[in-house]
Amino acid sequence: MARTAEPVRRSRDAAPEQNLVWGSGSLRELPAMTDVLDCRRVLAVASRSADPAVARLPGLLGGRYLGRWSDVPAHVPAHQANLAVGSAQETHADAVLAIGGGSAIGLGKIVSLALRLPLIAVPTTFSGSERTSRYFVTTDRGKETGTSGRVLPRAVLYDPDLVAGLPREVVAGSGIAAVAHCLEVLCHPASEEALASAREGLLLLWDSLASLTGGADDLSTRQDALAGAGLAGHALHELGRPGVVHQICDLLSTRCGQGLLYALFLPLVLRAYGDAADGARAALAELRPGVSAEQAVAEFAVRLGLTAEADPRRAASAVGLGAAELRPLLAELSVAAGDRAEAAVFERLAASC
Repeated sequence: MARTAEPVRRSRDAAPEQNLVWGSGSLRELPAMTDVLDCRRVLAVASRSADPAVARLPGLLGGRYLGRWSDVPAHVPAHQANLAVGSAQETHADAVLAIGGGSAIGLGKIVSLALRLPLIAVPTTFSGSERTSRYFVTTDRGKETGTSGRVLPRAVLYDPDLVAGLPREVVAGSGIAAVAHCLEVLCHPASEEALASAREGLLLLWDSLASLTGGADDLSTRQDALAGAGLAGHALHELGRPGVVHQICDLLSTRCGQGLLYALFLPLVLRAYGDAADGARAALAELRPGVSAEQAVAEFAVRLGLTAEADPRRAASAVGLGAAELRPLLAELSVAAGDRAEAAVFERLAASC
């Protein structure tokens, strides 16, 4: 069974204001963003999937471009994070440019945090991590998470050209994480800004993700998906804490794909929240009138191609996540919960397995 990670570390570092650049071709604005941040030695952190964007960096940044850290494994292993931090130190970088999905942006956050460098993010998937102050690293004790205003990217460039032609599994796996951000926020007594961002983000993601996984690849749909993901990440940042489903998926993410985990647990977690999920249920009722929230999310996961089974318990058992393993894990999470209400959600979830 996966071991529980250390409790989330929360920092009082103030989050900087983010410069958001939108639109087709916005990667061309990268030089202007480095000027605004007064960056002269920029190290890129980018996985191989970002090769086309990285190939443009020497022309865009000229002598400001130091090169690229390309070893970007999933789950930000501590060993790789240390090597990337060392590389940034050796090259005397004064900024980090993360291009890619959650893994690249997550690694960029660790380098930024360790060396107190400004971070610029160019997302090429739909997880929304570029708008959050949450970071994590995987050690031999599991996935350890924290929050700090210092990891919030100072600038984010949303270029829909960079997400054209994404594989269906990437769209679905990253997008369902952003949907989870929205639904979790709507299950909490959050600020109106957080709740409004979550509702709007969910609306944009619901239609655009289904269209993209269904074969559409037009500019407007890609823009909507990026906008929805950004709003989802911002909502989670404003909430200031990971939700129940995030904590579960963090701990099990080395077992199977994180997108699949969100698809399996979101319906179960919504049910376990009880009356606290009324805000999420109301938002989903506008998208799927006459269908329960739990069923709407389960069917949405099937539509995205994440699962072939609309019953999340049967789907979880099919990938080896049965009650015998989940109940002890959920019991540990309940003990470590930040408050009694959260502990009760874990307890109800364990009882329903």
